[in-house]
Amino acid sequence: MTWADSGGARHDSVDPFETLAPLAAAATVRIGPPHEGYDVGEHGPRPWGSGFFVAPGWVLTCAHVALNGARGAGPAEGGEREVGLSFGDAEQPVRTRGVVEWAQPGSGPANAPWPAPDLALVRLLEPHPHECVWLTERTATAFTSGQVAFFGWAEESGWIEPVSGRCTILGVLGSDGRLKLGHEDEIPEGASGGPIVDLERGEVIGVLKARRNRGRDGGLGMSVVQLRRLPQPSRPPADERGDIYHRVMHAHDRYHADRHQEMPAPVTWTDAQNALEVTPGGVLLPGQRTELLGLLAELPPPASTRQLGALIAELRGRPHTGTLPAPRGWRDALGMLYDGGTSRAGLETVLRFAIWAATADHPYPPAEGAEERLREWVRDTAVRSRLDNWTRNRLFDEQHARQRARRASLAGLPGLPAPRDGGLGLSFDEVPYAAGDGPVPPAGSDGKLVPRAAAGEAEPELPPMPLHVLLELTPHGWEPSRYDWQVYAPLPTGELIAVDGDSGAEGFEQPPERLRAALDEAFRRADDGDQPVMLLAALPYSLLGLPLEEWHVTGAPGSRLGDQRPVVYRCSNPDPAAADDDEERAARLTRWEQVHAGPLVPGILDCEDHQTRPLPDRQRLASLPAHTVPVLCRTGEPDADPDALFQVLSGGYGVVLWRRAPQRREPGCADFHRGVHRTVAQAGRAGALPEELRRLRLEVTAGLPESYWSRDLALLYAEPEQAYADAGDLLEAL
Repeated sequence: MTWADSGGARHDSVDPFETLAPLAAAATVRIGPPHEGYDVGEHGPRPWGSGFFVAPGWVLTCAHVALNGARGAGPAEGGEREVGLSFGDAEQPVRTRGVVEWAQPGSGPANAPWPAPDLALVRLLEPHPHECVWLTERTATAFTSGQVAFFGWAEESGWIEPVSGRCTILGVLGSDGRLKLGHEDEIPEGASGGPIVDLERGEVIGVLKARRNRGRDGGLGMSVVQLRRLPQPSRPPADERGDIYHRVMHAHDRYHADRHQEMPAPVTWTDAQNALEVTPGGVLLPGQRTELLGLLAELPPPASTRQLGALIAELRGRPHTGTLPAPRGWRDALGMLYDGGTSRAGLETVLRFAIWAATADHPYPPAEGAEERLREWVRDTAVRSRLDNWTRNRLFDEQHARQRARRASLAGLPGLPAPRDGGLGLSFDEVPYAAGDGPVPPAGSDGKLVPRAAAGEAEPELPPMPLHVLLELTPHGWEPSRYDWQVYAPLPTGELIAVDGDSGAEGFEQPPERLRAALDEAFRRADDGDQPVMLLAALPYSLLGLPLEEWHVTGAPGSRLGDQRPVVYRCSNPDPAAADDDEERAARLTRWEQVHAGPLVPGILDCEDHQTRPLPDRQRLASLPAHTVPVLCRTGEPDADPDALFQVLSGGYGVVLWRRAPQRREPGCADFHRGVHRTVAQAGRAGALPEELRRLRLEVTAGLPESYWSRDLALLYAEPEQAYADAGDLLEAL
């Protein structure tokens, strides 16, 4: 493929700044008080900062700019805070109003940089024609080592004037998207919120955040990749407006695709990228990329981040990892595919991706003809790019195989290959998919499960843990209120990989902002449609009394983590002696198998006739039927055994129910006993217990008296082979 193939022309002496500055400056706005008094000149108030149009009617800026004095008594986001916007010619600007639709964080320190991501989206209240920047679709830490340009508005000698400059990105600060900017040019006050433009690739990669002060030169920017932290809807959206991220990004890509097709032809970002000879990943020409992103923007978004991640992993041969927010939409996935791709192999991957997008499951139906237009683009691009017949036939076969599989799935027809896990569909080397559980191991006459090894069979694989996000908390022994934390998200294979971590966090009542952001990112990577993934909290025994289900992490204000998703626990420092005992290990494996095969039987161990009773001794605990779920009713009460939970865990049980905070309990426990028996019976198998507890927590939040018995009920859910991964000191009593 050559530049002449698509009408491109080489320019050997193009100054990128000269090419891009008019486009970026035309989309840059100043932000200040709404309406009255917002005049240009020495008599008007100083603007709060800058911003820039990213889609028709949408301005991206910093949260500290948008919320500097935004009018309105409502929350920091959601359209109840009003700002004034001015853009265009400095002498006769367009003045209009907007509302803050999203800002994170919602507040910050008065005389210090706001914490990340420090981003906000402002929606125009009145239609006005304007230009929009090109946002990068790449996923990168620092993007470039070359020059970047910044744009904004600032006060100079009493007048508000446009400003720009050039600098370099020196690296990153932390793991939350902050970019360290060089000191090659002065960054004036008022430019905060303006765009940072990659001069080599012709795209906006960041938002200007702050000048560095206290004797330090340069400044800070925020990567636009952090826009993926926009909140997700709690349920699959019914249309594009139900998810603000896709609403804005799709409008962005449609805008540039429309501009690229306009006649008479305006000067566009695609033209600038042509002049700069940008070929993303050596795969697509600028016009091809603009067309493809516009077509993808006509489709509904992927069904979930998890399914999109599985698609990327299969096409790239490796999944997305690290602390950067995972790809969320089709444009994000495209950027990951061709970044680093080369020549024909890279193009083939991009075309396969387009086929998958055109035949994927969606949260709502696509617009009429949208999928067909994308498939036509694939066919035309494959021909124009002179791919060989064998490759084009493979693409054609894959497209039709996926279409047939989807039609069969919708019709419930047998006999056709089923999509792989995650609904991704067929690959070039499809292997017939067979699903189903193996036979349940034989049971003994006493109701116990007989291990396969004892029956002369090979030891089976354990029933797997449900898909989950893992949170590890490790308190500082010398500072009881401080702790280290680590958050892990599952890859498409189920393997856990670190998302983020920190040391020295303080206070357990609510998570710090960085931990909240890490959990939010991990949940987004793992959730699939309306199925919220489980949180497994790995805590030392001394912290198992922490009600983490009371944390507020994501969702509507006031909603609890335990209402949003199942929350379960495991002990990260169990009895180390049991790890070396072959009989203990065999017993744990047997119990884990049986409680997942069901049916479950609850065993209330510390209460009889509504009175505290001694816990059964170790031998009696070991003799309980293997499908028993131990239940502790009196944990924490003055006359209860303080080591009861310790004894049950040491007895080899990986699934245990217990309740905390006796000060909130009603007198008597008959309701608790009845409720536990009913809940365990309804669950049937251990794998259903986490969701049963979530249902109960929702009913308590909704004020249903019939479920009040379950307040402070907790579930320990620990796979035996993982139970000793973090073995350390001996257990401490609660």
